[in-house]
Amino acid sequence: PEFEDGPPRAAFNLTTLAHLAATVWMPDLLLHEVWIEDVGEYHYRFDRSLFSVMTNEKCGDISGLRLGRVSDIPENDIDFGKDEEEIVKHWCARTGVAYLGRCNIGHDIHNSVMPFRR
Repeated sequence: PEFEDGPPRAAFNLTTLAHLAATVWMPDLLLHEVWIEDVGEYHYRFDRSLFSVMTNEKCGDISGLRLGRVSDIPENDIDFGKDEEEIVKHWCARTGVAYLGRCNIGHDIHNSVMPFRR
C-alpha cells in the first residue's frame, strides 16, 4: 500500500532537508507526498528541523507528510515533552498539511527502497 499510484513523492533525511531549506538547492515539493526519517538527533532538534522545512515556501503545498523511523535519539537533560510522531502531527496541524501516518524508511536494516514518483 505504501507504493500505490498517487501523487509524486520524495523521501529525505529530515536534517539534510532542513539544511537545504534556506538554499537554492531546496527541491520544489509542490503537491508531493514527502517522507521523512532521521537518526541521532535530539527531539528538540527534530522539532527545529521540521519547523525549517514545514515553513519553507517550497513545502507550503505538499500533499502530505509521512514519518519513517527516527532512531538513536539522544537522551536530553530536560525531556522535550513530545516524541517524533507528536512533533510531526503538531507541525502538520499548524501548517495545514495532511499527516499520512508512518512509512518504512530509516537508517537501519529494515529500510525499504522509496520509489520516487514525478
